[in-house]
Amino acid sequence: MTRSGPKGKPPELKIVSGTDQPCRRREPAVAPIPGEAIKPSWLKGRAAKLWAEKVAIYRARGQAIVGCESALAQYCAIEASLIEQYRKGITPPVAQVNSFRIYAAEFYDTPASQVLPSKTPGRGGKFATNMQRPNGGADA
Repeated sequence: MTRSGPKGKPPELKIVSGTDQPCRRREPAVAPIPGEAIKPSWLKGRAAKLWAEKVAIYRARGQAIVGCESALAQYCAIEASLIEQYRKGITPPVAQVNSFRIYAAEFYDTPASQVLPSKTPGRGGKFATNMQRPNGGADA
């Protein structure tokens, strides 16, 4: 099960935004594998066409997918199945739609998964508000 909440920022963005804490850095679990993604032989028809489209998009983004071919194939198969159900006028099960949405987020194929949440400056915490000195913070 994945953790709840927004996805974490990469260390490069944390350094730029000034929120980097070396003690909380999360390193990639695996190094990118060089080479080309190999389509599984069981993937046929519309799912195979979706595979080719997605691989081209990920290549253009510079997104590493080698080693994730099985997950990508399942994602394409679910999408092909959903398209076929919608064409036939069948409402797909919610579980299938949710599975598709999870795969889409994992591969950064949704608008929300492509954008990091904005950091809006707030008032601060309770201490920032309640612990202010009456004279504006200057020592008397």
